[in-house]
Amino acid sequence: MLLPSTSPQTKRLECVRIEDPTGSHQWTGVPGTTTGTWLDKEALGILDLVADLPTGDVMRCFMPGYGIRAHNADQLLFEIAFCFQCHNALILQPAPHKRRDLVGFKADSRRAQDLLTLFKAI
Repeated sequence: MLLPSTSPQTKRLECVRIEDPTGSHQWTGVPGTTTGTWLDKEALGILDLVADLPTGDVMRCFMPGYGIRAHNADQLLFEIAFCFQCHNALILQPAPHKRRDLVGFKADSRRAQDLLTLFKAI
């Protein structure tokens, strides 16, 4: 999966549990509760896992259960919400890059299942 160009600047990565995925077409950020945090090298390792997710076909439901928020020392860099049912990830970037991309990934791949296991564990 193609990550935002700011991803190497990540110092802190939050795992977000999304309780109410409705209204995702209006999101400016991933809503939900932060359930855990990865720092520095561990955060970059998680992002490497995300970057290595194989691409897949985009389907329809988009009911994400988990997301991540990537921060550098000073600010939010980007957020990604993952739907493991329809194999979509919504990438949100705040200003000045302000972007919103929906990309497909193979949710049944080993990498995706490893990521889901990390989300559930934290």
